Amino acid sequence: MKKFITISLLTLSYISLFSQVEIIFSSGIGTTNIISKSIPGVIDDTYTSGLGYILESAGQFTLFKEHLFLKSGLNFSEKGAYYPIYNSMDGSIIGKRRENVYYLELPIQLQFRFFPLFKLQGGIYNALRLNMKEDEFGSYNSSYVNYDNIFDFGYIYGINLEYKKFIFEVNYSKSINSIGRRGIWDFDLNKIVKSNDTKFYNQTLFFKFGIKIFEFSKKEN
Repeated sequence: MKKFITISLLTLSYISLFSQVEIIFSSGIGTTNIISKSIPGVIDDTYTSGLGYILESAGQFTLFKEHLFLKSGLNFSEKGAYYPIYNSMDGSIIGKRRENVYYLELPIQLQFRFFPLFKLQGGIYNALRLNMKEDEFGSYNSSYVNYDNIFDFGYIYGINLEYKKFIFEVNYSKSINSIGRRGIWDFDLNKIVKSNDTKFYNQTLFFKFGIKIFEFSKKEN
């Protein structure tokens, strides 16, 4: 937690180094999913996608004239997915349950303006998981995922549309490091133990609408 806060503060402290700074607040919704991958690289469909949301406070800094920019900030997001509920008698699926996982995120993206209103953007993010705590039996709220990694580190890319003070963005992101492993019940230990056979990764596609709430331009001597 201390490391995450330190990185966030250091990133935002660089504001004074740039000739132009814009502060943006945005929010949005999109699809979120948890992808499971086995050791041979096979992706299964344990989870199905659902809706999530994101709140963002970000700074946009000019690196080179009006062509190259750096965007970074602090996000709060709801990720997760649906997983099936099985009938204990015959193994049939009788429903599904939503698994909500909340993160505090620090994304860093480079932006390139290729048209007066449009920017391409891409970079990395690091997110701190805020919920899903382990209980005495090694379970995380009955999840298929054993969230042994409190951080979600991954890549992000998308497109940005700006018109005056208004911004519309579409961003796709996916974990690089796994957020957790599948759990297996150990009858000797009477608890769930973690297995390396299957690992899980976050995947999101968010649509955001924002507004510039502050602009600063450094005067050149």
